[in-house]
Parts: sequence; C-alpha cells; structure tokens
Amino acid sequence: MTQYVDIKSQLDALKLKDIEGIFYEKMDEESRIIPKVTPFSGVNTDLLYVKGEQILFVKFVDTTEELFSILEEELLEIMNEEYDFLKNNMRIRYSGVNYNYVFIMPYVQITDCFGFDEFVDKRVLDKDKFDQILSGERSLDEFLSEENDEIQLNLFIMDICSEYYVVNGDIHLNDKFKRISFYDDHFEYTTTILEESQIRDVVSINYGDTLVRGGSGTGKTTIMTARAIKLAKVYPQHQFLIFTHSKQSCNEIKEQLDILYKGSNLEVHTFGSFIFKLAKKYSLILDYTMLKKDYDKTFKNLVKQADNIIKNKSIFKGIFVDEAEGFAEDDLEFIHKFLYKAKHIFEIYSCSALNISNNLHIFKEPFQSINFDYKMSLDVNYRQSKEICGYINRFGKNSNKFVRDRASKLDHDIFDEMTCVKGSISNVDIIKVSDLDDQINSVIWEIEHLTSNRGLKYDDICILFPYNKKKMKNGSVLYFQYMLKKACESANIPYMYADEDLTNLSKKIGVTLSNIYAIKSLEYKAVILCEIEMLYNQKAGDMKVEYQVNDFVGDLNKIYLAISRAKEYLKIITTFDESASDLVKLIVDSCE
Repeated sequence: MTQYVDIKSQLDALKLKDIEGIFYEKMDEESRIIPKVTPFSGVNTDLLYVKGEQILFVKFVDTTEELFSILEEELLEIMNEEYDFLKNNMRIRYSGVNYNYVFIMPYVQITDCFGFDEFVDKRVLDKDKFDQILSGERSLDEFLSEENDEIQLNLFIMDICSEYYVVNGDIHLNDKFKRISFYDDHFEYTTTILEESQIRDVVSINYGDTLVRGGSGTGKTTIMTARAIKLAKVYPQHQFLIFTHSKQSCNEIKEQLDILYKGSNLEVHTFGSFIFKLAKKYSLILDYTMLKKDYDKTFKNLVKQADNIIKNKSIFKGIFVDEAEGFAEDDLEFIHKFLYKAKHIFEIYSCSALNISNNLHIFKEPFQSINFDYKMSLDVNYRQSKEICGYINRFGKNSNKFVRDRASKLDHDIFDEMTCVKGSISNVDIIKVSDLDDQINSVIWEIEHLTSNRGLKYDDICILFPYNKKKMKNGSVLYFQYMLKKACESANIPYMYADEDLTNLSKKIGVTLSNIYAIKSLEYKAVILCEIEMLYNQKAGDMKVEYQVNDFVGDLNKIYLAISRAKEYLKIITTFDESASDLVKLIVDSCE
C-alpha cells in the first residue's frame, strides 16, 4: 500500500492521518485495500479492507487520551450511532452483503465501556488492541465479516467506490479487483478499478486553484471525473460542476456519470449550455433573432448580463474544467466567480498540444490570470500501445526541436513526453501513395486488412482527415468526406459520421468517418489518418512572425490530436514526401 502513504489532502474527510501511514506501511502488499470510502452520504470511512470475499470498513479516530478522558461516553455513543446508520443503510440497500465496521483508536485505552460493551468488543480497537495488530500478535482479519458471494461482493464494491472505477478502461493494472462487464440488449460496457497511483491522485484533493497538465491519454478526464464524484459523495449538501469545451465531451462525461454516480449535486456543462441555463434561471434578456444573426455578439452580451446580475453569488464548492486549453481566459475568470469565497476547489485540466482552436498563442503562458496554489503533472499513458505511445513521444520531441530551432523566443516545449504501460501490438505505418485516388484505395485496403487479418470489427476503426472539404487553389472544392463515403459504399463497408452525440460508449454501426474537430473526445483501436495535404501550413517558413509560428503549431497540434486517437493501430497515408511538407517530414522522421 505504498502509494496510499503518499495521499495528500487538506480536506478532513480525505486527509491521511499520521497513524494511517503507519498502518499502510505495516500492511502486507497482498492485502486488498481501498482508501477513503464513502459508502453512504454521512459515512466517511478511512478504508475498505478486503480479504478473500470478506470485507471490513475501518475508521481511524485519532482522539488523544486527554480529550477522550473528558468525552469518552459521548465519543463511544457517536461511533455507535455511525455504525447504526451504516447498518440501517446496508439493510435497506445491500441486505445480502456481509460486512463489519471497526473504529481504531490508537492513542487511548478504553477501561469503561459505559454500556457499549458489545460494540467496543466487536468494533473498537483501542491502543492495546491496535498495538497487538501492529506487532503481529493479533490480526485485523479476526474482525472481518462472514464471506460473501464473489459476484455480489464485486458489484457492491463498484457501487460504493464508483469514483475509483473507469468505464471501458483499456488496461487492468490493479488486478487485485475484478473487471466487471455489463451486457444488455441496449448496452455493453465494462468497469475497471483504477491502479493504486491513480486512486492516490484522486484522493489527493486540496482547497484552492489547481492546474493539472498531461499529454493525451494520461488520464486527465478520468482523474477529474473521479475527483468530482468523490467530492460530490463526501459533501452531498454542496453543489459541484464540471465544464468541458465540446458538446461531445460533455455527453461523454454525462454517460460516465449515469453509470458511476446517481447523486443530483454534480452538473456537467459546456460554457455555452451553462450560460443559457443562467439566462433561463435568472430571466436574462435574450433575443433569439439576434442570436441567429450574430451569435458571438449576442452570446457575449448574455455573458455580460450574467456577470452583472449574478455578481458575487457563491453557488459551487467545487468546479472542474476539462479541455481547458480550449477555453478563453475571460471565460475561466467568469466561471471562477461562482465558487465559494473560502474552502473551494477549482481545478483545470489541460494539454496544450490538443489546442486546435483559434485562441492558440504559443508565446503566451496559458492561464496567466489564475494564481494557482498547486500544479500537477500526469505523464503515464494508459491509452496507446507501446509502439504508438513511442511514436507520439518522438513526434512531440521532434516537433519541439523543430519549432524552437526556428522560433528563438519560444522558451518552453509544446509536447510532453509520456511513459507507456501497455504492451506491444503493432508498428506505426506510413504509407506513401501517388495521388488522391490511390490514397482512397489505400484507405479501403487498410480497412479490409484490419478486419480480415487483424481481427478488428468495423466499429473499431476510424478514418480521420483534417476537414470534410477544402477549397483548392484553382477555386474548386474537394469534398473529401463525400469521396470516402462513396468508396466505402462501393466496397460494402458500413460507415457512420462522428458528431457531438457520438461518444466512446455509443454503439457504432461501422467505420467512423471524421474530421479532426469531431474526434477530440473519441478513441479507436485503429486510426487511418489521411489527406494530411488538406492542412494549410505544410512548410514552416522562417517563422519570424508570431502568427506564423501559431499557425504551424496549430497544424502540428491537429496531427498530434489525430495520432493520439489510435490505441493499437495507426496508419498514416499521404501523397506528399518530406521535401514537399515539413509536416510530413516530422511524421516520417518520428518512425523508428
């Protein structure tokens, strides 16, 4: 349990007590423990101890001997009431689950039970009992419940510890707990518990403003969602809010919450949907005719109204912002105003390399208006195979060097390196073809190869390209998405389009056709990236003007986003060679 010794939180319900650290260090590494479990609203336990199919809730009561001598009867009564509260809730919701709940009081010796003799004997470990457990004279196992049915127990653990589970996770690193699969006529998904280091990160929540950075696939959204659920459980009387940049991400997180959290005190919004909710709630003036004519101007006016009318309203204890690289700084400042003035939690999660919006300013330090109390980096990639993760790292390293060699004022890297934990599957393939028709034929060939020879299903594959259409230099328009559609139809390949309603939990009906802007929240076993020629900044030039650097990095970010959607197979098809395109040269040079 070495990871849990490193839990750092200012929140009383999540704070690691000194004696907990000693306890974890003494525990056998084979023990199954989940820290800081909130089985019901109003019951915050320090850990769930699991041995075989037996379970034990544990709470550390670090009352001093001096305080206990004054309040001993009252404290015993409070602990007994908490146990009764847990028992009543278990009887109502989990009547078939066997359990026990013990309170560890490592600093006091109980000599008088004040009528709570049975409770103290079975559910209180005072200094003498706990010292015997630490020395090995006694075992915590003697306080365990009767055995449970394995399936029922695993479902129970997932239900009460849902914040520590991820839906459709790619890997199962914490094999002390089972992966759980759910099947129905309408859905099919699995839940997997996070690894110990991720659970530690989920619990290590602090008051104030926190910036969390990490490359694509490092679990930013997973940690963010888990922290939001954790706080919503611990503080059911308070309200919490998650922001995402895109409707697709918003839908994705809502679907995750439908599975993992049943409470009503956690909302998910895009910035736009939040503003329109405020407009309805506070009767702001909204001219729908003007909204259609000039959306941006009308929307900004709505934000100003909200800012004036709702000034100094403290509504949320915690706000989380995902995909923060896509948010304007003014919007983040506006969001911040809705937090409690004291003891709030504001966390933003960002990957600068995923910024494909128009607000990219590569020379400007992001989020300058926020004075962060804490900064955290995530660098373990949980999504990609070893080969694809390595390729993304090399592409990022080469791109960092390429840009900084040409833009001397740039003093920081754009792309972060990641450590891969998944195994090997296949190499990244760069396929060069002669013309557009050949490129489309290659796309069809790769789909048939992946399905026939690699065992993939059509819905495991995404054909990815920069834009649905592009105006050519001669004035004609290239309708690339339409051409792919016709090619799939000719080859009898089922297909669908990515849109804001498509999530990773959605049932797909064939190969996904998508431009880069509709794919940011999605991931596939195989990605075929093609028609890179559509990107506008093929050659970097001398990069003497800042906007030239921003434009070129914007296209690098588009490529980064595209290649980071692939989990197991990545195919890149192009008609350009290295001499015609700096982008293609970086793509090719990043192969081993």
